[in-house]
Amino acid sequence: MRQCASFTFTKYIAFGGLVLLLSACAGQSTPIVIPTQVQTAIPDSSMGMGEAAEAWNLLAQRGGLAWSGWGQPLPPLLISKGSDDFLVGHPHPPEGFDLAEGLLIGEQNVFRRPGHLVPVPAATVWNVAGVWSVAVPERTEFQAAVDKALGKGKVIIDPPGYVRAIVHEAFHAYQMTRIGGNPPNFGVDVDEGEMIADLSSRSGLDDRYSAEGQALANALRMTDQADTLKEAARFLQLRQSRRGSNTPEVAAYEQSVEWTEGLARYAEISLIRLAGQTNYRPTLAGLNYPSPDDTWEQFLKDLAQPTLSPDGFRGRYYLLGAGQAFLLDRLLPGWKDRVLDEKQSLEVLLKQVIK
Repeated sequence: MRQCASFTFTKYIAFGGLVLLLSACAGQSTPIVIPTQVQTAIPDSSMGMGEAAEAWNLLAQRGGLAWSGWGQPLPPLLISKGSDDFLVGHPHPPEGFDLAEGLLIGEQNVFRRPGHLVPVPAATVWNVAGVWSVAVPERTEFQAAVDKALGKGKVIIDPPGYVRAIVHEAFHAYQMTRIGGNPPNFGVDVDEGEMIADLSSRSGLDDRYSAEGQALANALRMTDQADTLKEAARFLQLRQSRRGSNTPEVAAYEQSVEWTEGLARYAEISLIRLAGQTNYRPTLAGLNYPSPDDTWEQFLKDLAQPTLSPDGFRGRYYLLGAGQAFLLDRLLPGWKDRVLDEKQSLEVLLKQVIK
């Protein structure tokens, strides 16, 4: 990892488990004013801006329902296409970005520069001139990069999936802005590459991770509070048994990925469930979201099999972290402020409920 003056933030590509280390340094964020109802003035075929406009509209309309304060204001968007970068919604575009005549999202100008700030095609967050921004390749180029890495057709980035990638990264931008760009390490600095290599080489762990995921899924299916607490306690017991006498680095690593990626997956799923409600109308013609129930059932199915996540080894923590977050919705009012402002781990908050 490249060390920054204030912190090192590690981000992996969002699709297919491609391991990609990207580091970005913290900066001061500046409020961004973007209309709450976004309309696109250019076709979807032009840089995927129609899908981006839909993601921003969804965030503006429903983001605060998924997580109070999320989406107000909206983060800037950095889209890479061809040999250029396009920047939307930034309060003070940095040197090198010039106005792209004729391109608009709502009332927002689009700025263009040659070259790419993000060195590889990845969905991530990037500090652009002191403002945490969502960075994504144009959808067809993103699909081409994933096809090249994984094989054609292994992962399909359709318009709803592209919207999900944008809102997932938008939550990361919200996280980083809210905490001043300094994510918690839970007491131990860990080399993530070495940790993944170590954990993934141990035999028999996949079944144990799956048992943890199944316990969380069971807890979330329960309608009785006592049964929910019982399954939540079983999850914690299974996790402690799996770790055994492992060093504190394992717990710190798992908690840190669940804090960053588990929270983002929780927010993403919560928002997509809201998008599937019958009273929400996408701004992009032909875009259909699954029903809230379908989104929820798919999440529970994935949670029960976390080792099958397409996001690589660390993808299991996306699911396990999100599962804990949804449990905390039921068991610990006010947990969202504590998890961000106090930088508490999801696991520690859950332990406080399970006496």
